[in-house]
Amino acid sequence: MNRSIVDNLALKAEPEALDDYFGSLLDEPEPVRPLLRPDILEPRPPVAEAAPAVELEAPVREPDPVEVPVPVAASTPPAPPADPADREYARPEQPFSALVIEAGNLTLLAPLHALGGVAPLDSLEVRPTPNHSVWYLGLADTKQGRVQLIDLAAVVTPEDRDYEPDTARQVVFLAGSRFALACRAIHGTRVIQPESLRWRNHRRRLPWLAGVEREKMATLLDLEALDRTLDEGGWD
Repeated sequence: MNRSIVDNLALKAEPEALDDYFGSLLDEPEPVRPLLRPDILEPRPPVAEAAPAVELEAPVREPDPVEVPVPVAASTPPAPPADPADREYARPEQPFSALVIEAGNLTLLAPLHALGGVAPLDSLEVRPTPNHSVWYLGLADTKQGRVQLIDLAAVVTPEDRDYEPDTARQVVFLAGSRFALACRAIHGTRVIQPESLRWRNHRRRLPWLAGVEREKMATLLDLEALDRTLDEGGWD
């Protein structure tokens, strides 16, 4: 079968796969909490009256001298990095523009404010580095500076699917990052309405997944979190 036909068939099956894979990671409505505690509704046992206090006269004595220890300055250890689940992730309240990206047979949304540009992959001189995984495409010197090129499909491919290398054709640069993302295709930009997204708050897993646009079955990327994840090396 022609490769393009296979790819198209795979893309048509993605809405259902996206819903199955990412649906369990999205925020659920908070449960309704009771207005009163159970212990408030139950009668409380009577409280026994306390016996009156008896004051005793004690002999007056001079206080012993007290030695005050001199405090020793201690070095404060650096705070550990914040856990992804404990970080606060801002949600835009106004419509915003996003680049529509295709990678790993998924449709991804990359907010434009966090991007540094795009370029065809074949326009870059990529230097492969030995002893790296296939998703690490190598180093490239660009107008953004020297970047490490990562195949985005390897990041977003669900765990129950096989990662397919050698499908990247375009490169997306992250603003102020030493990483650049290779992807299969770029399909222009469009305006995203915040109310059309289903968000995530707790991101111990996949911190780069900000939410899902249900109607169009597109995944919203948090590019700042993705940059941190790549830098920490904890995404694979």
